[in-house]
Amino acid sequence: MNNNSTDKGLTVVIPVRNRENLVIRCLDSVKRQTLRPLNVIVVDNGSTDGTWKAVEGWIARNAEPEFAISLISEPKPGASRARNRGLSETDTEHVMFFDSDDEMDPTLAEGIMTAFRDSRVDLVHWNARIINPDGSVKKRKFSNANYWRYQIYHALFSTQCFAVKTSFLRDIGGWDDSLYAWNDWELGIRMLLGNPAMIAIDKALVTIHPQKVSITGENFHSKAGEWERAIDRAEENVVKAVRNDSGWLADMINYRRAILAAHYKREGHQELAEPLLAKALSHPSLSFSQRHLLKLLYRYTSIGGRGAYILWK
Repeated sequence: MNNNSTDKGLTVVIPVRNRENLVIRCLDSVKRQTLRPLNVIVVDNGSTDGTWKAVEGWIARNAEPEFAISLISEPKPGASRARNRGLSETDTEHVMFFDSDDEMDPTLAEGIMTAFRDSRVDLVHWNARIINPDGSVKKRKFSNANYWRYQIYHALFSTQCFAVKTSFLRDIGGWDDSLYAWNDWELGIRMLLGNPAMIAIDKALVTIHPQKVSITGENFHSKAGEWERAIDRAEENVVKAVRNDSGWLADMINYRRAILAAHYKREGHQELAEPLLAKALSHPSLSFSQRHLLKLLYRYTSIGGRGAYILWK
């Protein structure tokens, strides 16, 4: 493992598993980047289709002196394991992670490195557009008015939407590869606990293509227990940080428990919803009125309501 980044450039780490028919579109968008030099590490996470061969052939056709791309293997399952494997091979001062079914705007990498010209900056983030399977388009926006609220409620630092100093990410422990759901959400909370100096690029610089078959699955109940582990881990990290606002942050994280319980109920799994809601309502910092409000927001969300977070804190 490389413990120290050596080059001031940027490395893009792309984990991939069984994306033979999608990964080339992603790699083509990386090749179109206006930034040179650029380093790319593709980490195959145990693909059983033709992904390895497809990427290997693409590299043979596209690798250049100023566009260094490598293909490595991480057989242990989990996107975070693959990302950490790529992080261990990163020799540049800055690193970003990308999903193998998505696309970059050609100016993304150049915009990132322009922001990092200020050596004090630890983290850069940007907007995204989402093209759903039905062709509808949604633009993700962010608000830097309160990074904490936006991260906890909306996962501001989703995998495709941030770049970071390699040393900063290593110092906070990298990706938590024991988590198999909401791992970028949990990482974003740890990054904020590290008090990074940040720059926001107010442009949609990536296109996200949600897939029916993905790491997160099509519903919540199929990965019951994994979401809860991410919530518990995030709360533990906030409490251990011993901040003046730890209680407020823990309350917001606890809200995610109630909303997850509501999703379970909406999907028809009351046996998952009830104990999780009970845990959320037993949170020690909640007042009587807060418990009542949390119950209302749970019921509202369980019947398909959206935006309940607006009324919480």
